[in-house]
Amino acid sequence: MTLGALGIFRALITFLADGGTLNLNFEVADVYAPVYSGDIVGIPVPILVFAVIAIGAEIILRRTQFGRHAAAIGSSEQVARYSAINVERVRLMTYVLQGMLVGVATMLYVPRFGSANSSTAVLWELQAIAAVIIGGTMLKGGSGRVWGTVVGVIILELIGNILNLQSLISPYLNQAFQGAIIIVAVLLQRSKRVAN
Repeated sequence: MTLGALGIFRALITFLADGGTLNLNFEVADVYAPVYSGDIVGIPVPILVFAVIAIGAEIILRRTQFGRHAAAIGSSEQVARYSAINVERVRLMTYVLQGMLVGVATMLYVPRFGSANSSTAVLWELQAIAAVIIGGTMLKGGSGRVWGTVVGVIILELIGNILNLQSLISPYLNQAFQGAIIIVAVLLQRSKRVAN
């Protein structure tokens, strides 16, 4: 479903842009500029938004019924069903929440550059998966923390910046590096599961 929607919306952007780029109205960009380039008490607004979302996500995951149900479904969908959890409803709400967060990220990212095309944010899903895995979330589900993912994001960005600044590898190989991290993490998680 996710990959299907991804293909549809990328095709729609290409169609609406007539194969080119969708440009933001400059008057709107000027009004909207404080959201993506402003700061509050010296902290950039996007960083504050990131912190608020991370704190909110941790609270939802650890302190609410919805969060506990989502973790239970990730651990074992069949057991969650036997526990009278409405799996379809929780899964739908998870996708709705994820879609809203993608919308927030889009509102912070796209206006900064004033345009978007079908290649905007290509393979960011790979970065998201790599950050979650680095943060300690098990690929099979049921185990993970929001703070681990935050640390994973920071580590991934630090590694990427160091590699770029030191010219150790070509910036074009950063995604290959992230892919290698995912493969290593999958192998480590698989060997840990076999050992148990």
